[in-house]
Amino acid sequence: MASAIKKSNLYLMLIPVGMLSFLLSVHSCEKVDDQSPVIKTIAITSMEDGSYKISGTLTLLGTEEITEHGVCWNESGLPDIHGPSTKLGPLSIAGEFSSIVPGLEGNKTYYFRAYVVANSVPIYGNEKAFITELGSDNRVSDVEGNIYRTVKIGEQTWMAENLKVTKYADGTPIPHVAAQEHWFELHREDLAYCWYDNLIALGYESGALYSWPAASRDLYGSDLNPSEIQGVCPDGWHLPSDSEWDQLEMYLGMDPEELDKQDWRGTDEGGKLKPAGTRDWLSPNTGATGETGFNAQPGGYRHGSGAFIGMGTTARYWTATKNGYSYGWYRQMDYDNSAIGRDFQGVYRGHSVRCVKDE
Repeated sequence: MASAIKKSNLYLMLIPVGMLSFLLSVHSCEKVDDQSPVIKTIAITSMEDGSYKISGTLTLLGTEEITEHGVCWNESGLPDIHGPSTKLGPLSIAGEFSSIVPGLEGNKTYYFRAYVVANSVPIYGNEKAFITELGSDNRVSDVEGNIYRTVKIGEQTWMAENLKVTKYADGTPIPHVAAQEHWFELHREDLAYCWYDNLIALGYESGALYSWPAASRDLYGSDLNPSEIQGVCPDGWHLPSDSEWDQLEMYLGMDPEELDKQDWRGTDEGGKLKPAGTRDWLSPNTGATGETGFNAQPGGYRHGSGAFIGMGTTARYWTATKNGYSYGWYRQMDYDNSAIGRDFQGVYRGHSVRCVKDE
């Protein structure tokens, strides 16, 4: 009798478990999860007629019907289809697509996102920032044919990109010093340039790094306004002095009493010189608005030891002004600060260069 009771209990327990397994298997066979499309923004290309081609790619079609696709843009970030956008109709296959965007204002930062609409819901790709180009009157080329955008801020015309030339305007080559131990051995009169991490690709993006003697091509420097020191700049342009940077900073709103202070000065002036977003600068890129078009690029710097420091986090620009025999004044913008730094460092350090037009 005891044996019969045990078998009966076992039988009663197995039936619900088997039924549950069966029901689960039937449910899993019948359920099919919907998959949303996956979209990416991949490229922004300028066209000869002044328009821009914005490309996106649908990497996953998904199971939802796509009734619309295109690109959207604005000047403040995170554009959506409620603002300016192209509408290209349905999509039925994955792959790349593009839209032509005409009529954008020159020398402005715009933000773009590719998008699709699936089941009446917009799905956006990653955001990309882009500074629109200027006409030929707002560009300058160096002796090697590199072309730089320029921008007028107040009464001054500045380059809007970091210099990357490796020769002076008369064709004289600047010594290229790559090895860390060779940079460490530089003396205070030595001319030298390098690319960050010795990668020329980074140089084309963020410019070259120059010792102060290479940037100025001068032993004594100048604090005149204008500096009258051409240095590494193209013909018709010059290396700005400490006083010329002061002029820029006052135009941006800095209190004149702060100009001669060492270290960080002002409040939001540095943010006005940095492009908004985190395309070039690391987050949070504090206070960056891009409103001046100066487009400060975080090219980092080369320490006197020969080490490379700060790509993506700091922009440091030589002035034409020396402090004593062995030091040069420079300006600094950082990813986590909206002010402008003013300090001096050894002339054998490698910093970026911006040039100002002779007026």
